[in-house]
Amino acid sequence: MFERINKWNLIIFFVVVVLLIGSIFFLWMKTNMEVRSVVEEQYQNQQLLLTKQAASSIERSLVEKILLIEVIAKKESGIPPDNFASDMKSVHDVAGLFYVIEFVDKNGTIVAGYPEEHVPYDYNLYEHGQYSAFERVRASGKVYITDPIELIEGNYGSFVWFPVFQNGVFSGAFIAIIEETELKRSYVVESGTSDHAYLIDGRGRFLYDESGRYERGSHYVDILSLDTSGMGSIIAEQMNGTAGSGKFFVYASDGFVVEDRLVSYVPINWYNQRWSLAITSPASKVDELIVPVYVKLFIVAVVSVIFIVFVSSLIFLILFNWNKSLENEVDEKTRELKVSNESLIDANKKLKELDRLKTEFLSIVSHELKTPLTAMKTSSEFLRENDVYDASLKNQMLDIIIRNIDRQARMVDELLDVSRIESNRMKFRADQVNIEDVIVGALEILDASIKQKEMEVIIHTPANLPLVITDKDKLVQVFVNLLNNAVKFSNQKGTIIINVKEEKEFVKISITDKGSGMNNWELENIFDKFYQIDSTSTRRFGGSGLGLSIVKGIIEGQGGKITVQSELGKGSTFTFTLKRG
Repeated sequence: MFERINKWNLIIFFVVVVLLIGSIFFLWMKTNMEVRSVVEEQYQNQQLLLTKQAASSIERSLVEKILLIEVIAKKESGIPPDNFASDMKSVHDVAGLFYVIEFVDKNGTIVAGYPEEHVPYDYNLYEHGQYSAFERVRASGKVYITDPIELIEGNYGSFVWFPVFQNGVFSGAFIAIIEETELKRSYVVESGTSDHAYLIDGRGRFLYDESGRYERGSHYVDILSLDTSGMGSIIAEQMNGTAGSGKFFVYASDGFVVEDRLVSYVPINWYNQRWSLAITSPASKVDELIVPVYVKLFIVAVVSVIFIVFVSSLIFLILFNWNKSLENEVDEKTRELKVSNESLIDANKKLKELDRLKTEFLSIVSHELKTPLTAMKTSSEFLRENDVYDASLKNQMLDIIIRNIDRQARMVDELLDVSRIESNRMKFRADQVNIEDVIVGALEILDASIKQKEMEVIIHTPANLPLVITDKDKLVQVFVNLLNNAVKFSNQKGTIIINVKEEKEFVKISITDKGSGMNNWELENIFDKFYQIDSTSTRRFGGSGLGLSIVKGIIEGQGGKITVQSELGKGSTFTFTLKRG
């Protein structure tokens, strides 16, 4: 009887151990899949953002180049004696994109152009049956862009037609030819060996494919016969002019998957042309990002299995003699699991907070980029729609446009600085710099803001202050950021104190204000990239909230340190160090 009980105990023990080990590996596999899904989603979001930036840059640049010709086409002074020859030369040299620019008179004859070696003078469109686009712009009065067609030289190019009206009467048209090779050289995204970019038009024809898989001019229906799965639906989405992300599979001749690729696509709208830019990456890149996580999870699983086997064996051997010891051990393991669970909860909270901060950051950046665009658009429309206005009003409108262009440029510079800091690509010059000159320069930049709030700036520097080794321009950027924050968050007629001291191998600089200050828990995150103390406050004062992150990157990138002390309602003090010269 006793032996039979032992036998069943062994069987039960073996089954329990197998079930526990199977559960561990099942949870391990499930966790791996969930982690990969999350990482893949984040990776595709980042890839889509990069594709949007590239598409926006291409679209904006193309429109700017075309506007140069639209300006001379809308001249009110009439057709000059040289038939716009000098204007076309200037636009050709400035744009750096056009193969040739020609002027066709109202009878359809080419009478001028630049460069002259590419201009077929006296060529009549009607005589050669090439007048359809000419008649189209005559009737519509709008810019018209043809699909890429084969040129005489054998290359492909797009013809851009600009109608010219004089006193409301059609007087001719400009033709600007853009070679496809020039478009590729100037605008197409060049990726790495595993990332590929491709460009299609609104009818699903391939204009460019970096991977070389699809020939130029091939239609989307052609790829349905190739060894891909999911590509057709992605092309259909691109033809609809939508932006998004997807995934397709590449098969070998034997039906096995060779690789699966992630793709992000964004439309490009260029007058009557609608293209779509896409960037594809192998899904294996996601695996490369999470391999360390897989390894750690596998180690945890193996350790857990070993632990389970060991504990189960120990329990089986001493079950009837060491009940109290086993109870204590179970209690200990329960506490450890509780601590681990609390750690996981804290980590999850941090991830949610990071996601929230990213969302707020994108909202702020979108607002900061859209606001100057709205001001520029309103001012530009006013200038275009009002023919009669005095010089001061015109200058005021132009000042608004220039000021908002500068504002947008500063925003882009901040985003680029953050990108360079994170990728360790920010370069610093090692100059011998006089700190007092830098302080004076920064105060000159902020002079208007300081005077507007009637603030007093007090500077304390020791005699014979040594030079510091730093990048002067970036040090000015540091002072401007810190002083600008001090001005923003200080009351009217407040005081800012700048202290400079020598400390062994360093020079220590502190900037103190008597403004609103911060709580202690806010100080822990003040230099984080996505952190905003108060998003409503940020919106009220303006700015993207990247300044302090950039400041920290500049100071630490040159071997210095930066700290902050603050008390709510009493102000803040930012202190940083620089190496002596």
